[in-house]
Amino acid sequence: MENKEQKYNSQIEEYKSLRQEIMSRQNARLLILGFTVTVIGTILGLTLREENIVQTKLNHYAFALITFAIVIIIAALVLTIHHTQQIDVISGYIRIFIEPNVEGLCWETRWTRYRGSMRSKRDSALSLGTSKPLAVFYGALTIGTFLLSLVIGLRWFPDRALLFGLMLLSLSRSADLYLRRTKGWKIDWKVVDDKSHENEGDLL
Repeated sequence: MENKEQKYNSQIEEYKSLRQEIMSRQNARLLILGFTVTVIGTILGLTLREENIVQTKLNHYAFALITFAIVIIIAALVLTIHHTQQIDVISGYIRIFIEPNVEGLCWETRWTRYRGSMRSKRDSALSLGTSKPLAVFYGALTIGTFLLSLVIGLRWFPDRALLFGLMLLSLSRSADLYLRRTKGWKIDWKVVDDKSHENEGDLL
């Protein structure tokens, strides 16, 4: 009886810890978004100053700023994807290994099931969650930043070629966050299932 109670308490504590981790990573994604918007806004403000547009000699200065802006967006996407994948891992672990064993714990299971049922309803914002709007926003921010290079008149081909390559890289990261098709989104829960490792000691 005591062992069952200890196991129950340990699972409750693990659940609380993992839920806190999910909230921390969700907040981290929003902090990354806020930081990115602030930095990009500052960079675009410097780029659009009147002297940068009028004086062609400063095109390389504007090019450096726009390049840095797109690199910042790529870095934000990489970090956002990492946090989102970890949120998915933690949520899946809770649904598979904790909630079925503890009566009364069912938030992750029910929320995931509800989100899945809402995906068929196109007018429901809940089916999008947070990841897809973030992906769309970062994609639009990338395209807008690249188009700025056309507005200020960057004419040197290598400059535009580099910016175009960075734009494609950023858009590919946005697509990965939106579609979740790459290897990093796939989780093999059999690897961490205790039952699949009962005889692991015999193999060592």
